Amino acid sequence: MNHEKIDRMKQEYEQIEVPEALKTQVEAGIRKGKRETQKGSIRFLKGAATVAAAMVALVISVNVSPTIAHAMEEVPLLGTIVKVVNFSTYSDVQDDKNMEANVDIPQVAVTNQDGEVLSDETDELNQEVKKYAGGIIKSYQSDVASIEDGENGNEAVNSSYQVVTDNDRLFALRIDTSIVMAGSNQYTKIYNVDKKTGNTITLNDLFQKDSDYLDRISEEIEKQMKENMEKDSNLQYFLDKDVDGYSFDGIKNDVNFYVNKEGELTIVFDKYEVAPGYMGIVEFTIPTSVVSDIIKDGYLQ
Repeated sequence: MNHEKIDRMKQEYEQIEVPEALKTQVEAGIRKGKRETQKGSIRFLKGAATVAAAMVALVISVNVSPTIAHAMEEVPLLGTIVKVVNFSTYSDVQDDKNMEANVDIPQVAVTNQDGEVLSDETDELNQEVKKYAGGIIKSYQSDVASIEDGENGNEAVNSSYQVVTDNDRLFALRIDTSIVMAGSNQYTKIYNVDKKTGNTITLNDLFQKDSDYLDRISEEIEKQMKENMEKDSNLQYFLDKDVDGYSFDGIKNDVNFYVNKEGELTIVFDKYEVAPGYMGIVEFTIPTSVVSDIIKDGYLQ
């Protein structure tokens, strides 16, 4: 909420006229409060009076001013704040073996509304990111070690990150990795954090318990695959059930996903996972209408 909107809300609030009946009730409450204060209840009444006054002001403001009511709907949910606060880079160049790697390792902080770091949630996410990056680095180092002197490995590894979701409810950190050798491969790993709890979540956390979300999303993806191939003959997906190991059999709960800027679920597949290599990383946007009756509140639009 920007300062201009806050100033406008303040002006509208200060111009509100308190109804005479309510004014009489408030004055009566004050007189009663003074009498009770004299009986030794001052600490309790001060707190109660403050809460009561705040509640009265809030009710009046929302009921009298549609502008204030609408502005309140735009206030983000109380919860955690997630952001990338730092990153390190593993960089290695082996000119004699024609091998190189650049791997960015982001560091994330999960904090509450007061700016205090939630250590458990932060450590859990950063350990997962570090472990994933470590696997990429270890694989590269193993390849370097296997190259004999005088031979060329011809390998280039690049891994970078980006924040693909940062709305009132969700934060998603995406890590894209490419490995170029004789051919090339591309991988994606996405970490989703529920800002309401600060916890890392998987796909099933978005849906009601025991719902058929996997089947619905899989059917929608297969439908889009067929439609895409009909529209463009250059597109191809692994839909042939006779091709062992290369057929799309539906998604699993550990599939990579994020929620796009329109509030829609987006499923992401690695290169070669559901389509030939020339198509690279493949994504499918799932209309919210497909799962609207089984989605948990607050995750999709």
